[in-house]
Amino acid sequence: MSVIKWIDEHLEESILIILLAAISSVMMMQIIARTFFSSFSWPEEFARYCYIWTVFLSLGYTIKKGNMLRVGVVMDLLPIKVRKSIEIATNILLLVIFLIFTKYSVDYTMRVMGTGQSSPAMQIPMWIMYLSTIVGFGLGAIRMLQEIISNFKNFNKRPESTLEATIKEAQEEIEMTGVKKGLDTPGGEI
Repeated sequence: MSVIKWIDEHLEESILIILLAAISSVMMMQIIARTFFSSFSWPEEFARYCYIWTVFLSLGYTIKKGNMLRVGVVMDLLPIKVRKSIEIATNILLLVIFLIFTKYSVDYTMRVMGTGQSSPAMQIPMWIMYLSTIVGFGLGAIRMLQEIISNFKNFNKRPESTLEATIKEAQEEIEMTGVKKGLDTPGGEI
């Protein structure tokens, strides 16, 4: 697998896993320190900042995985071409919004960078925190552009219904857990 393909398929989820593991580890360390010693001043701030990064990184991830909030059941009732046209129009609107948010995030982050402000406990430059908005909205714009291109390429192809997508996602989750089909359910079927 090429590096570019790996980045396209796994960038956001890899960073999200690392951040969530870091939050869990640091907060566990803080709990142990509070129990046996005195607590540290920086773990809560660290966890808060990691959480902020996960929120903005999840924008691109949810777009890539097709988990954005939408009214899929209503869209399933429409003819394929009408449905695809609405999806493309909606995605173009979202792309424009992400690009506008990215532009204003860059402007604001540059302003914060100019102040030289740092965080209270860890003393890291605050512009690093605001960088999360640029990265999140930028990745959201890139993923939305990929979605628009995919919609144009597959314009006449019948899309998955909400029910089909839900069943497929449930089956993928079952496969990830290693449960054998039909063995662990009362009725024998999943």
